[in-house]
Parts: sequence; structure tokens; C-alpha cells
Amino acid sequence: MSCVGTLEKEWVVLMAKHVTEMKPDYTQAMDIRGKATTVCPCGSQIWNLKTIFGDDGEIDMYFLDMECAECGTLATAPTPIDTEEE
Repeated sequence: MSCVGTLEKEWVVLMAKHVTEMKPDYTQAMDIRGKATTVCPCGSQIWNLKTIFGDDGEIDMYFLDMECAECGTLATAPTPIDTEEE
């Protein structure tokens, strides 16, 4: 089943798998934690991470450890300070 969704900047994402079928294949997984990233070495931009939601439904906090939804690679999630220009 394919899924179409829109993200910021009107990007359209076509996924070959339904979200419930996205289970990492750990055979190629790595641990690249340390420097924040948004793209896994496998090319995926979809991450599993733990969040805490506030009463207003907005994300109040998230853990910096995240796992690639495709390959299971562990990485560090970006924070607002990581995107500031120097």
C-alpha cells in the first residue's frame, strides 16, 4: 500500500510501505550518534523517536536518540541550536 502525505514547503512524499509495515531491517544498522543529522546513511529521512506532548497537543520535548525507520541505524536528532547559522 502506498501513502501520500504533505510536509513543510509542500513536499510530497511517496512511500512504498504503509507506516504500519515500516519495521527496521537491522542487518545494516550502525550507530552514528554524536553529530545531529536528518538523513540516514541509507537515504531514509524517516525516524522513530520518543516525544512528550503537552496539553495543547504540541511536542513539548523529545529525546535526542532516534532510530532510522528503514535500517535501524541509531542517530542524534537535531535541535533548534543545530540549525542556527553561525
